[in-house]
Amino acid sequence: MNEPSPALAASAAPTSGTARSDRLGGPLWVVFGLAVIAGAWKTERMEAQGVRWFGAPGLVPGLLGIAIVVVGLLLTLRAWRTSAVAAGEAVDWRVLGVSLLLCLGFAGVVLGHGPSFGVAAGVYLFVHIAYLEWPARRAAGRTLRGLAVAAVTGVAGGVLVPLVFEQIFLVRLP
Repeated sequence: MNEPSPALAASAAPTSGTARSDRLGGPLWVVFGLAVIAGAWKTERMEAQGVRWFGAPGLVPGLLGIAIVVVGLLLTLRAWRTSAVAAGEAVDWRVLGVSLLLCLGFAGVVLGHGPSFGVAAGVYLFVHIAYLEWPARRAAGRTLRGLAVAAVTGVAGGVLVPLVFEQIFLVRLP
C-alpha cells in the first residue's frame, strides 16, 4: 500500500546510460582515488618542523582519496546491481575523448601560462557542462536555459573554488 510514486521510483533507479557510465566510471574513480591516497601517503609529514599529524600536508588529500574510492566502489556496485544495461550498448568514445581533452586542456592552461585559476576553472566548467548537456537540451528545446545553467555554474565555480581553497584551506593555487 505504501508504494513510492512512479516519479520517485523512476528517479531512484539509474537509467541505462547512468548504469553504463557507472560501470566504466566506477572502477576508474577507484583507481584515481587510490592514486590520490598513494600520493598523499608519500607527501612529507613535516614532523621535523613540529607539525602535528592533523596539520600534515597530505592529510586532506588522503581523506579525499578515501572518499573518492568509496564513491567509486558505490558506483561500481550500483552498476552491477542494475539490469538496465542492454547487451550491445557501447561507450560514446567521442564524448569521453572530448571530456578527456577538456580536462587535459584545463590542466595545461592552469599549470601553464594561462589566466588565473578562477578564470580557467570558470571557463572549463562552462564549456564542459555546455558540451555534455547540449544534445539533451537541444532535443528538449532548452538550449538557452542549458547555456545559462552552465554559465552560472562556471561563474560560481570560478569564484567559489579559489575562495575556498585559498581562504579556508590556505592552499595557494597556480
